[in-house]
Amino acid sequence: MQKLKASAQAWLVAHRGDRAGGVENTLAAFEFAASSGALFAECDVQFTKDYIAVVLHDDDLKRLCNKPQRKATALNLLELQDVCRSSFALLSLKELLIWLQQYPALTLFVEIKDDILKRESPQSTAQLVTEYIASEQLSQIVIISKAGDILDACKLAISDELRIGWVAEGNNKPESKLDYIFMPYEQAATIAHWHDLNVNVGLYTINHTALSLELRDSGADLIETDLYSQLKLELDADDS
Repeated sequence: MQKLKASAQAWLVAHRGDRAGGVENTLAAFEFAASSGALFAECDVQFTKDYIAVVLHDDDLKRLCNKPQRKATALNLLELQDVCRSSFALLSLKELLIWLQQYPALTLFVEIKDDILKRESPQSTAQLVTEYIASEQLSQIVIISKAGDILDACKLAISDELRIGWVAEGNNKPESKLDYIFMPYEQAATIAHWHDLNVNVGLYTINHTALSLELRDSGADLIETDLYSQLKLELDADDS
């Protein structure tokens, strides 16, 4: 694995964007991260009832919208936009990928949440993702998921050049060669094992300077944070 550069910009991932800029997974949050120099960002994808890919972590809308009885996957796009409107502007994956074209140096980790497997097969899910990803954007996009069968299907449906990352929660590991693995930071002891397999290791979710430096020095290739701009300033000051 390549040795981490001194600047935190080279190894910090704006997890769901930068919370200093706005609500998680919104265009405002991603815009703030990019304007702060982020080279890596992560987003989450759910699918509405009418199979539109939206940038949203939770299926349950209680946490973000205070709507405990509503599920994102049970609403069509217009209904979901209406439910979210008072809390944040719902972003579609299509809109986010169009925005990404303005930042060619930014790599986006697109996490496909496995709620879709309650309705569709991995192969059908991959087809839903395929329509949003143009071949010219492959160098900027890494598809990640804790559902290994979704990753395998995306690799087949999109391109063998597609980079993939497994979110290591559970045992649903992909059969395809991994480019990345993302793990809770408590699993940092396994970094060397994954490096032996030539897999880049990302750890989540860390919002403290000292722990970020400790994990970086233990060999982590990427560290996800909710507070990209703040943590970058603190880390760069600490490293100077």
